[in-house]
Amino acid sequence: MALRLQTSVVVRAGWLVVALLGTGCVTVYQPLVGLQRPIAIDPAWSNTFDGTRLLVRCHQGDGVEADQLCRNLRSAFSKQGAVVTTEVVRAQARAAPATKPEAGPAFVMDVTSRRVAQRDAFWSTLLCIVSFTLIPQVEEYAFAQDVTVRDGQGFLLAQQTFQERFIESFGVGVWALNAVLDLVVRPKAEKVTGDGYKEEFTTDLHGHLGQLLYNATVRARVMRSFEPEPGRPRAGGDKPTGAAP
Repeated sequence: MALRLQTSVVVRAGWLVVALLGTGCVTVYQPLVGLQRPIAIDPAWSNTFDGTRLLVRCHQGDGVEADQLCRNLRSAFSKQGAVVTTEVVRAQARAAPATKPEAGPAFVMDVTSRRVAQRDAFWSTLLCIVSFTLIPQVEEYAFAQDVTVRDGQGFLLAQQTFQERFIESFGVGVWALNAVLDLVVRPKAEKVTGDGYKEEFTTDLHGHLGQLLYNATVRARVMRSFEPEPGRPRAGGDKPTGAAP
C-alpha cells in the first residue's frame, strides 16, 4: 500500500513538472541590424501604396517558413493599398504564384530569410535539469532577412539586410518571476511571457519593409522624371538636318 502511494505521488509530481515546463518559456526579441532605425511611413495607413502592383518573392531559408512569410507580407502590403502577388521560390522548384495578376508588377520584392546563428545550450540544459528548472535553460537564435526591391524591368531600386535575435529562457523560476512582473509592473506592450515577441518582431519587420518599398517607389519616380517626353529631343542631342549652325 505504501509503495503504491509513493508511486502515485511520484507520477503526480512528474505530471506537475511536465505541466510547469510546458508553460515555463520566456522569449525576448532584440532588433540588431536595420530594425532599430525609425521609419517615416505609417503601416496602418491604407493609401501608402494605392494601386501599386507588387510581386513578393519569398526564398526558402534555413529554419524559416517561406510560405507563412509570404502570406504575412501579402496581408501587410494589401492593407496599405498595394495589389500584391506572392511567389515562394524553393531551391529546386518554383511554386506557382498565389494569384495571377492582370498586368505585370511595377515592383518586385525578393525576401530571403535565414538563420545565421544558434547558440548551443548543453551546459545550460544540464543545469536546468539538475536544478529542476530553477536555473533556466537559455538558447539564442539569430535570423536575417536579405531584401531587394526592383522595378518591373529588373533595375535595382533598394536593398537592405535586417537582423534580429531571440533569447529563449526555459524554466519554472524565470517564467514565474517574469509572469509576476508582467502582471504587476510591466505595461502590456512590454510583457515578455506569451507570444508578444512575435507581434513586436512582425510590427518592426513589416514597417521597415514598407519603408524600403516606399523608398523604392520614390527613387523610381525620380528616375522617370529624367526621361524625355515622347516626341521631345534629348538635351544636347543631334540638331535637325539642315538647321543653321
